[in-house]
Amino acid sequence: MRLLTISTILLFIGYSPILAQTFTGESWKQVKSKGSGSLSAIYYSTPGLVFEENGQMKGVCIDIMEEFKKHVKQAHGVTLDFKFLKKEQVFSNFINSIKTAENVMGVCNTSITEERKKYLSFSPSYMNNPSVLLSNNEARGIKNLEEMPKAFADYTIVVIKGSTHEKYLEKIKKQYYPELKVELVTSGNEVNKRLGSKANYVTLIDFTEYYDAVKKNLNVKRHIVPLNELEDQLGFIFPKNSDWVTVWNEFLTPEFKSSIVYKKIVADNLGTSFVNLIK
Repeated sequence: MRLLTISTILLFIGYSPILAQTFTGESWKQVKSKGSGSLSAIYYSTPGLVFEENGQMKGVCIDIMEEFKKHVKQAHGVTLDFKFLKKEQVFSNFINSIKTAENVMGVCNTSITEERKKYLSFSPSYMNNPSVLLSNNEARGIKNLEEMPKAFADYTIVVIKGSTHEKYLEKIKKQYYPELKVELVTSGNEVNKRLGSKANYVTLIDFTEYYDAVKKNLNVKRHIVPLNELEDQLGFIFPKNSDWVTVWNEFLTPEFKSSIVYKKIVADNLGTSFVNLIK
């Protein structure tokens, strides 16, 4: 696995909705004109995709970013580095940090949606994002959502606030289970803590958090139910109209995603058992 050295700038501790920090980096135009420079980034730790370990950044996203650096060098003669400005602890704060930034990239499992396109720019998709329905292992297995009221009669569903799952959950409640109890949390780590507890929890979760639960040997059960509406796409995010999107469009093509290099990145970081889940 290739590693990317982290350069962390701790300019602001914590997050205040009243006095939010604004992050600024170099534009692609500036970097290209000099022949070298940095693409600044903020990340939200996501199992298998982007995380820090022993002072090094790792994951699928990091390895894709390393390949992007090679593309920029080969196609434009530009020497590029990545500068990580902050690790955001709360997903909604991560989105807002990029929304208000200038020339900064957001790195995590952000779903590409029409609503978010109103205030963010996206790279092409770097991976599809299948969702899974998980519960603790004691729950009765179900094969369709109509079974939820009986199987999860005394369960609470926990999802990440601000995620696409929160919105989809409204449809599930209305169509299948109006009495379903809902708990909103700020991160996938909190979701897995709930699942790992002895309480009755069920969740709609991205495959990355599912990967984390399997890796941690949590006592969970996956329910094979149709969730096609939640099979969205993941992309790197930028402030609206960022010129970095242009060069990412050059690089992150269907040809790259079908390459041996890309498939090796996925297998190295997520394991061969997860390769067939994503494309």
